[in-house]
This record gives sequence, C-alpha cells and structure tokens, in this order.
Amino acid sequence: MAPIMATVILAPEIIHNIIYFLIHDYVVLLDDDSWGLVPGYGRYAAVSRIWQDEIERETFASLRLDLDRLLQANFIVTHRRRRLVRTIKLDVALPMPGPVESPETEEEKLRNNRRLQVTFEAFMRFMSPWQPYDVRHGGIKLYVDTSIPDDVFSWRPITPQSRKRRAKLERRRASSLVELTNPSRISEYPPILAITEYKGNTSDLNIHISAVATCVLLAKLPAAKVAFIDWWRCSHFSRIRSDLAAAISQIKYPIDHLSISDSSLTYGDWFPFSPPPASSIQEVDELSISIRNMSQRLKRLDIYDISISDELFFPKTPSIDMMPIWDGLVMISLHYLPITHSGEWLFLPDPDASSSSEEEPDSDDSSSWDGWPSEESQPKPSIAAPAMQQFYLAAAHAALQMPALKQMKLIALLENGICWHKFWYYSEEMMARALWTSSSGFVPDEEVLDRWRMVPRKHIEIDLEVEISEDENALESLDDENEI
Repeated sequence: MAPIMATVILAPEIIHNIIYFLIHDYVVLLDDDSWGLVPGYGRYAAVSRIWQDEIERETFASLRLDLDRLLQANFIVTHRRRRLVRTIKLDVALPMPGPVESPETEEEKLRNNRRLQVTFEAFMRFMSPWQPYDVRHGGIKLYVDTSIPDDVFSWRPITPQSRKRRAKLERRRASSLVELTNPSRISEYPPILAITEYKGNTSDLNIHISAVATCVLLAKLPAAKVAFIDWWRCSHFSRIRSDLAAAISQIKYPIDHLSISDSSLTYGDWFPFSPPPASSIQEVDELSISIRNMSQRLKRLDIYDISISDELFFPKTPSIDMMPIWDGLVMISLHYLPITHSGEWLFLPDPDASSSSEEEPDSDDSSSWDGWPSEESQPKPSIAAPAMQQFYLAAAHAALQMPALKQMKLIALLENGICWHKFWYYSEEMMARALWTSSSGFVPDEEVLDRWRMVPRKHIEIDLEVEISEDENALESLDDENEI
C-alpha cells in the first residue's frame, strides 16, 4: 500500500510571518535600528508562487535608486511590481570628494552639480510614465538624499585621528551645496503623478541638495500632498533667496502640508546672525511673497528658522481686488529668525544684560574656508523691537482672511532657556484664545489686540480670550490642553 502524503495548508498570515522573519535581519546602522533584507533572500521566491508574491512585496516595498539603478529600473520594476512600491529613496551618488583638509574646488562643485542634474533627469524619465492607477492607494513617498564614496562612517575603531577626520569632513560637507546645472530641463519632462509625499536631505551627514533644486523637482509632482523643503544653512546660502522665490512660484498645485526649514538650526543651535550684505538686499521680499501666494493653496504651513518679513502675511500695499484669501488653511507654525531678509532686527539686545564673553567651543581644526559662523562674542537679541507690533498686526490682517484657521504659532528663534518670545492663537467652535509670552515683558498694543479680537468675531462669532504671560512654557501647556 502506497504511503499517504498529508498536505499541510498554512494560513496566509502565517506564511507572511515565516517569510518576513526568514528574509529580514535585525541590523544597527549608526543610530538607526532597523530591519534589513538578508543577502541572497531572493532564492526563496522559487518555493512557490505564494512565496514569490510575498518576497516581491518585501523587495519592492522600498526602492533605493541611484543613477546606475535608474538606467536599468524599467527592466526590473515591471507594471505588476509598481503596485508593490511604497517608498522610493533616490540617492544622488556624488563622485569621490577632494581632500578633507581642503575647501571644495569649483571643479568638484561642477561634478557634483552635473551628477544631480543627470540623476534628476533619469528619475523623471523613469517615473513620468507611472499613472495613479499603477500604484497602491495612497501613492508613493519619495525621499531624496546624496551620498559620497567615503568610509569615514563605516564600522571601525574610533580613534582621535578618525574623530578629527570625521569633524573635518562634516565641516566640509556643511559648507557645500549641490545645485542643478540646468533647472529648466527638469520642467520640460511630463509630471510624475505617483508621488504623494516628498522629503529631501534626510541626513545631516551628507552634502545637501539646494532648496531651489528641491522646488524644481517638487513642481513636477502635482499629486504630492505633503512636502518638506530643507533650506540648508539659509543664512550661509542666502544668495539663493531670490532663486528660491522663483522656484516656489512654479509650484501651482494645492498641498495639504508644506514645511520649509533649515535643519542646521532646527534643534535650537544658536548662530550669531549677521545682516545680509547690502548687495543682496531687496526692497521687496520676493520669498515671503512667494510663500504667501503658495500658502493660499495649503491646509498646513510650517516654517522653521527662515528669515521672513511681514509680506508673508499681507501685501505692503493691499488692494480690494487682490486681497489674499486662505480658504483652506487650518494651521500655521512659524519659528522665525530674529532678523528680516533686509537686515532689520526684530529683537534688540537687552541693555541690562551681561556682555561677558562666552567660552568658545572646542575646534580641532577651524579654518577660514569651512563656512561656519564666526564665534566672536556679540550681544544676543532678546527685547522685541517696535517692528514686532507691526508684525503681529500683519498676522491679524491675514487671519481675518483665514476662515478655517484653527491654530497659529509665531515663535522667535532666541537663545534657548534664556530668552523667549512666543505667540499662539487657537480657536474651535465655542472658544478662541490668544497668548503672548515673552521673557522681556512684551505687551501688544491696543491696535494689535483690537485687530486680533476681530478674527474670531468674524469667523465663529465669539469673543477672544487674551492672556499675557512671562512663563516660557505657557504656550506648550495650552497647546497640550487643546491639541488638534
């Protein structure tokens, strides 16, 4: 009698878990704990069609694409596999850099810029044919960053010499920026309809991509609902302000959430800001105007550590026919520098504060080319200048044109833990509150208060509750109580 073969049928969930833990390995990369795919895991796809489907689902969920991979991606990412893609990590692989002891040369900058140009163009050619129905519901998240063929961060013993080399390389990278050689070429490609979220410059360890180049690419992603723009070291690279204004104006579609930040300052580092050179000062703040125009198509706007002007909120010469209206804007969060684009200080040094010099931070090998701010001691702005009254008045004028507004935060980038200046407006159906808190005892004048009281009366027909505080944490406490 022939032996009886029993067939074991496993539930799909069990098969999925078996395959997941078979092909994934727990890895630790720098400070990032994550799961990585085991080398050679693809051989398991030959077990059965079920195994093949499960393994391809893991394989193509996150695509890492550089220039070389983009040139062969069409042969690998078939139409059926497009639906499996959840994220794309676009790696702009830059050529070998020069010596860490020397500044970046013009030839090196040109090589890097050309690599960015050809990588973006290859990405446009690869992704433009993708249609919304080709991908999963919710679309694809796109992350863009650069890399260089350097082993300074590879696993090896940390020594004083390697630590110094790493510090030099980080300073060199911080002073560099990769830009497009021909931005208009990108605009000639068809739009990419499959990307719904964009984030660039995901690592502070890499050479950063220009905010202008980011916006040029973002203008070709009309389905993007969330976008994060990093203007790396905006004070150092202030020359791109006008170009950035023009690039932002090319983004014509609505976005749910836009964030513009300088990640070099986001974590509260204090930089001794200096007024921009007279040659770069513009009478009209084109960047604030561009952001204002774009914000009228947003639901949420976050700006961190960028110098702006009153024109972010309202035109200097408004007209009835061209009054800005923010129909859908619900939230604004603005962490602004204490100086405008034209060099006007919004905060002034406290004459009663101590002017004693601080200790200079350690430096292994500082040099004139590395681009870091000067470490000379200088007075720290902390007292609100008269211009701040006009700033709040402009914000109130804008809020009157924001019928959906629920929350507005305006926070000055001052010295953490020592001086602060914050404003918070919050409204819901039966309540509207405004809070000013400042270490300098700032109090809004009557014109500012009257204008802000008009905001909830116009939109939800209730009176405004006003609080003036000297508590640094007052805003955070109220924010926790009324979290949206």
